[in-house]
Amino acid sequence: MNPSPSPLPVTVVAPPAEWWQIVSALSPLAVLVAAIVAAVVGLLSLRQKARADNRSEWWRRAQWALDASRSRSRSEAGMGQKAIEILGQSELASREELELLKVGTEDALLAAAKASETPTVTQSQRPASVSPEDRKVQIAAAKARVTLDKRLGEDTPEWLAALARETPG
Repeated sequence: MNPSPSPLPVTVVAPPAEWWQIVSALSPLAVLVAAIVAAVVGLLSLRQKARADNRSEWWRRAQWALDASRSRSRSEAGMGQKAIEILGQSELASREELELLKVGTEDALLAAAKASETPTVTQSQRPASVSPEDRKVQIAAAKARVTLDKRLGEDTPEWLAALARETPG
């Protein structure tokens, strides 16, 4: 039998890693970071587009409501005033757009003020010259104005608040 030599410890000294080896080892992490950044950018873009689409649709409805509020048809004018009130509650509306919606209530409220000829309007003081259909439009316009004033942080005149509390008769 041949005697076997005892094992000798061998130490292999490798040169330090090259820069490109380090970069290539980190490439999966870089891909992951890039994917996350792309996903975040994509989600933000989708969110911004959805908000822009919603605002565009809101404005289309606001245009209809403003047109309807000035209609000669009392039922259409009443629907326009109610739509102004609903649109005024939307978080999509900016301050300027809320101010524009207020313009849609002015004709009906001016007619209510002229018809009453008093700064306080109650149902019992409603002039006989105002038709029930016109009064419904005026009440709807007052309700819309109260909503818009609240959103804008403005005070509503008491006669408008009283008109808004009336029930159409």
